[in-house]
Amino acid sequence: MESSDIKIFVADESHIKYVDTILSTIEAAAKVRGTGIAKRNPEYVKQKMREGKAVIALYGEEFAGFSYIETWGGKHYVTTSGLIVPEKFRGLGLAKRIKHVTFSLARMRWPEAKIFSLTSGAAVMKLNTEHGYIPVTFAQLTDDETFWKGCAGCINHDILERTGRRYCVCTGMLYDPERERSVRDADEELATDPEAAEVIKRRFPNGFPMDN
Repeated sequence: MESSDIKIFVADESHIKYVDTILSTIEAAAKVRGTGIAKRNPEYVKQKMREGKAVIALYGEEFAGFSYIETWGGKHYVTTSGLIVPEKFRGLGLAKRIKHVTFSLARMRWPEAKIFSLTSGAAVMKLNTEHGYIPVTFAQLTDDETFWKGCAGCINHDILERTGRRYCVCTGMLYDPERERSVRDADEELATDPEAAEVIKRRFPNGFPMDN
């Protein structure tokens, strides 16, 4: 199997049939790592697909990877979340290809927004760094209460609460479009994968809908 055999799409209604598989794969991966993860509601993920705010990878008809994006704080902040690649498809650089698309999608739809990530995974931290993210305190992330409520399903939520939302097991990372170094690093990384922008254009050939 080659990486080129796996196709990446900005998800739509036709991909809703994969939601149960996606969520069970995310949960199983968290158990293997022994780390916490906020639980995702199936209807929430389905809505992300309908809105063109999710990215899915397929090997033929077989699920091979996923991630989604969400806006917070009046669209001043964006997260790329839920990145998962089943074990069978790891080692092919697929997580990076998915990240290229979700990150490009976030930058293109909300060019002035800060993009952030909460993660406990070393591989995701590496990907974020390559895209111009830097580690930050939680105070530098969104103060949108809806986002932080999403952490309530994580097994480490008590740490977040005990510390007054100052820190937790996860590391906060932030891409700021006003930070020149971040923009330069992001542009250099995305230049290695011009197909990412084409994936987005295929889903939105006439441009993005009025933001919602």
